[in-house]
Amino acid sequence: MSTLNRSDVVYGSTGMRFESVFVRPDVPEPLPGLIVLHGLFGLQEMDIRFVERLAEHGYAVLLHGWQTTDRDPADDIVGRGVGMAVRWLARQPGVADEPFGLIGVCRGGSLAVISAAALQCFSRVVSFYGQAHYAGKSTLAKPVSPITLVDRISAPLLAIHGERDTTFPASDSRDFCERLLAKGGSCELITHPDAEHGFFLEGHRNYHPDAAEAIWPRLLSFLERNRRKADEQGPP
Repeated sequence: MSTLNRSDVVYGSTGMRFESVFVRPDVPEPLPGLIVLHGLFGLQEMDIRFVERLAEHGYAVLLHGWQTTDRDPADDIVGRGVGMAVRWLARQPGVADEPFGLIGVCRGGSLAVISAAALQCFSRVVSFYGQAHYAGKSTLAKPVSPITLVDRISAPLLAIHGERDTTFPASDSRDFCERLLAKGGSCELITHPDAEHGFFLEGHRNYHPDAAEAIWPRLLSFLERNRRKADEQGPP
C-alpha cells in the first residue's frame, strides 16, 4: 500500500474561504479525482478517515469544507463553493484530466445532488442518506427541495440509505432514484434494513460496521465502473 500524502488546504475568494483536506497516494502517475462533502456538523475526523480510505484505492480526494461563515449556507452558495473546489482540484499536479466524482454524506448528500444538478460536470455522484424533501415553505436559502433538481443530473447517481433512518427517511433516496429513472437518467439504490442515519462513517454514533463493510465494495465498483464509462464516451 502506498503512503498517503495529506494536506490541509484553503481556497476560495474574499468572504468565501474553504478550509479543506486533500489526500492522495504517494505515487507518480496521475489519479482520478473525487470531491467529498461532509455533513452538517462540520469536517470531522471520521470524514478524514473516509477520504483516506478512498485514497487508498487510488483516488486523489478533496474533502471540501463547504461551511464558510454559516453552518448551513444557502444552497446556491454551496454550489458556487463546490465549483471552486472543482477548479482547485483540477489545478493540482498528479490529478487526472478527467471529470471528477462527487460524494456527499448526510447534509452533504443533499448538497451533492444540488451541486451536480447545477454544475453538470461530474462523471458520477453518490448521496449517502441525503434529504430529498425540505420541510416547510421555501426560503431564499433553500428555494426548492433537492428532489425537484435531481432530474437535471447528467451523471449516474448512487443513493445509499439505512431503512431505520429517522433523520431523513430511506424513502428520500428511493424518491431520488425514481425521479431520475423516470426522466431517463441512471440511478442505483442501496439500502440496509438495520442501519440508521450516519451508519457508514466509522466514528459516528450510529456506525454499523456490518452494513458499512457490505457497501464498501459496491461503492468502489460504482465509482470505477462509471469512471470507465465516462472515459469511453469522451468529452461531451
